Amino acid sequence: MSAAADPANRAWFPGLVIHTVIAHATYNGVRVLISYRTLELGGSGVVLGLMTAVYSLVPLLTALFVGRLVDRGYATAVLWVGTALSILPVALAATAPNLGVLLIATMSLGFGQLLTTVASQALIPQSFPASKLTAKFGHLTLGVSIGQTIGLPLAGIVADATTGDTAITNALWFMTALSALTLIAAVIVMLRGRTPHVSRAEAAEGAIAPLALLSVRGMKPAIFASMATLAAVDLMTAYLPLIGQQNGLSVTTVTWLLAARTFASVISRLFIGFLTRKWRNLSLLWTASAAAGLCVVLIPVLSQPWTLAILLTIAGFCFGLTQPLTMTWVSTLSDPANRAAVLSIRLAGNRLSQVAIPSAASALTVIAGSGIVFTISGALLLLAGGVTWRNQHEKW
Repeated sequence: MSAAADPANRAWFPGLVIHTVIAHATYNGVRVLISYRTLELGGSGVVLGLMTAVYSLVPLLTALFVGRLVDRGYATAVLWVGTALSILPVALAATAPNLGVLLIATMSLGFGQLLTTVASQALIPQSFPASKLTAKFGHLTLGVSIGQTIGLPLAGIVADATTGDTAITNALWFMTALSALTLIAAVIVMLRGRTPHVSRAEAAEGAIAPLALLSVRGMKPAIFASMATLAAVDLMTAYLPLIGQQNGLSVTTVTWLLAARTFASVISRLFIGFLTRKWRNLSLLWTASAAAGLCVVLIPVLSQPWTLAILLTIAGFCFGLTQPLTMTWVSTLSDPANRAAVLSIRLAGNRLSQVAIPSAASALTVIAGSGIVFTISGALLLLAGGVTWRNQHEKW
């Protein structure tokens, strides 16, 4: 019997979702505040790029190690360490006397996000049958969307409410207090009970090498679909303001368009359980990837506010589906001894895409203009839909 099957333990999963909401509100709000704090401490655009890179670089390098640790039964311990590293670095950023200390705070926060994310995702296949995975992953990623939606406005409101040189510092202290609420949620997650630990020797016997895991049929398309989605979201957030400026759209209009995309993702994750009961997971995934890709490609072409609203709403709805569906796909392609490892590899792929794809796309804007960014990200989504379609005959 799984830990979630006991009625006395059912509260742990809502606790995990609440933990996810608070943690991702912290990550989303604090990352912007760290950019402002960098500028306050005399940092340049190059330093801002470095801060962004190290946030993703540490998870990229440590993801597999963390996944192996979780596979050995240490998911709750990893969650606790990640919770601490979602609180302390925020306080460190508020008190940082120089850019070096702020860099350490940024690296620590990025590592904290990796720990909480891997542990949270791994607890689901460890606790629920395969038939419930997509719905549960949908609930978890719904928490991510809600957290991301409220985090930035909260940070901005607190910063704007303070005048003078302490505005960003005060906002960081507020986010520290907010992130501390994850401690309460983590206590609720403990109601699940402890997963039996596996010795290092036993784990080594069942561990599959990363390249072997990637060679499992379906693994590469699943990770590629996730990477294409994350890169498209980042590029859309970064470059839609430029498209809006070129077409005479106000900042308010662009903000509402991006909010519509986020809200559509929330809606799709609310109904993902219903959708997966009506359609097979792979069919839903390739359709969502392809539809999102078509919408993204059309953004520079159909740039009127009402057409952009339609395109971003459809794309946001599809983005909301692809992430939990790829989580289910990779976790069911591996045996229980390697599930957290493959989820970690997926996360590492996401981080790689968030660094490499935007860098390549932004370089091409010098030659082809800003519209090329949407052409590239849309084409990658269409390609992801195509390679997923080729695998749709598999049962998972």
